[in-house]
Amino acid sequence: MIIALICFNNHSNAQIGNYPEGIYMDLQEVLDKAPSKTAHVELEHRTPGKIKMNGGNDYQINALDKDVKRSYFLKEVFAYSDGTDLYMNCFKYELQYWYSKVEGENENFFFFKAGIPMNPKKFGLENSDVSYMFGGIVGAFGAAKRALIRLPYVLDKHTKAPILVSQKNIRDYIGGSPGLVEAYNNETEKDAIEVLSKYLLMWINEH
Repeated sequence: MIIALICFNNHSNAQIGNYPEGIYMDLQEVLDKAPSKTAHVELEHRTPGKIKMNGGNDYQINALDKDVKRSYFLKEVFAYSDGTDLYMNCFKYELQYWYSKVEGENENFFFFKAGIPMNPKKFGLENSDVSYMFGGIVGAFGAAKRALIRLPYVLDKHTKAPILVSQKNIRDYIGGSPGLVEAYNNETEKDAIEVLSKYLLMWINEH
């Protein structure tokens, strides 16, 4: 399903929403809210069937100019904004192919959900660790259903490193909000993806 069709003709400094529409080639451009590239593209919200078959995250950017190779948006672009939402290229962090929508941010972090890490060791984990985290949901499914799993991440704006958030480390982030910590401690399924995501989003919206 194509959710947006955007033609970039002349880059404007006018900001629409949080981030000016355009192509961001690295994190610094995102932080500066200064996209360096323009393009003639479509933003595709990928169907569950397509994700099960080919893997990858929820959003795909397709070039409408024939001279722009598919690999440009797949591997080279860092992020894309349609003027309303910001989409991170998760392949840059080995979090599967294609893009995830940033769901919230504060001064220090972006919050988004993306696929299972392609290289868990970069997050200090073994493959078996990921399988047993998040209530065992990752290990419970076959490859097709695992492709649909979206795990919670924060991207540190200072270290430029993504962090997989689980029951083990969520208090490192929400710890400055005693009310949130107390409410989280009262949850019965503390490692559920939906619960972790809910508290991360509340935390990031507070700061």
